Amino acid sequence: MNLALYLRVRAKTQNTMKSNRNYSILWLMILILSSCSAPKNIIKLEPQHEDIKWLFGQSFAVDSLYGIIYEVGFDRTVNDEYWFDFHVINRSNMPILIDPVNFSYMAYDTLMNKQLVEPMSAIDPEEEIMGIDKSLSVNEARSKNQLGLSLIAAGIDIATEVAVISDDNPRNDHWRTHLFETTQIEGVENEIETQNLNMLREDWVSSTVRKTTLESNYSMQGKVFFKSVPSAQFIKLILPVDDDQIEMLFKQEQYAPY
Repeated sequence: MNLALYLRVRAKTQNTMKSNRNYSILWLMILILSSCSAPKNIIKLEPQHEDIKWLFGQSFAVDSLYGIIYEVGFDRTVNDEYWFDFHVINRSNMPILIDPVNFSYMAYDTLMNKQLVEPMSAIDPEEEIMGIDKSLSVNEARSKNQLGLSLIAAGIDIATEVAVISDDNPRNDHWRTHLFETTQIEGVENEIETQNLNMLREDWVSSTVRKTTLESNYSMQGKVFFKSVPSAQFIKLILPVDDDQIEMLFKQEQYAPY
């Protein structure tokens, strides 16, 4: 092969390799972009109720039955959940049981056709707290085991260090274990997870409406959570009072993030 032919073949090969490399980079960029999550629309539920009160920019639907007053305001949507602020006042002469698992809603389209087979119940705080307690129990056992693992790991690291020092083979100079460091890192991660779980538990305990016997002339407030239905146009809350119920209609509005 003469020099000119060799150079032409080499240039063609390099161009082919460059094209293949560019093609691979292009597909990698497409793959990365396709895996990115687009920002979701912002969802607001606006009360469609006769009696509405405002508190620091938040609108509350207000209704009462048999002396039980419900003031309900939509807060926001987080992780595909509706967050509501509830304020319940007992003006009757009898105590009443307030339990968020009895709260529910029905979703409708623009023609008020039902979008659910049956009403969506609120998330039960007691189940959430129990789930967190179970996770904390697992973390506590893991933390107790961590001490024993750390001592064992430290012993192994020391043993390998001694073995390397006493070994005349220079190829083994870099042969060491780092099990103690690994177990320490796992211990820190476990401690952070425990702290997060405790904070989450405190939020559920202190910030939510939980099952309570509400005495006469007393009130309670807190958050109530529901799984959301983003495709719905209207949401009707159903709040039981004895053998009857209060219904509150909200219109679902969606706002593009851009």
